[in-house]
Amino acid sequence: MSALELLPRLLQTLLRHVFAYGELAYEEGVIAARRLRRRLLGAAIACMAGMLALMMGCVWVIAATWDGPNRMLAVGALCIGFLLVAIIGIAYAAGGGARAPFEALRAEWHADLQEIARLDPALVGQPPGPIMGGTGGGHE
Repeated sequence: MSALELLPRLLQTLLRHVFAYGELAYEEGVIAARRLRRRLLGAAIACMAGMLALMMGCVWVIAATWDGPNRMLAVGALCIGFLLVAIIGIAYAAGGGARAPFEALRAEWHADLQEIARLDPALVGQPPGPIMGGTGGGHE
């Protein structure tokens, strides 16, 4: 089959996949934006709670110098509570999946390259082979 005969099939496949890539890129972008928002929100919560824990720790040291039966316990409980919130914020920011961004788009691209290679290997190009001492092609 000549390249001219393959052209209608290639154009149809190309257009179909260009639209599919656009949809897939949009979906992957939404997932990446959601993951980024989650991490930023978790980091902001962790930073704010960490600062409050530090301030409560300072108040705890100051309260240790005052007289009173339960001041240390109350300030210490607040400090530990905010520290737990900071740890939960860090865990929240680190969660949300380990999948690389645009992994599905990359897989689709690879599958399409294989489909194009089945139609005409010259369109995709040759994978790099051994530089010297390969299996040879009978050209000695």
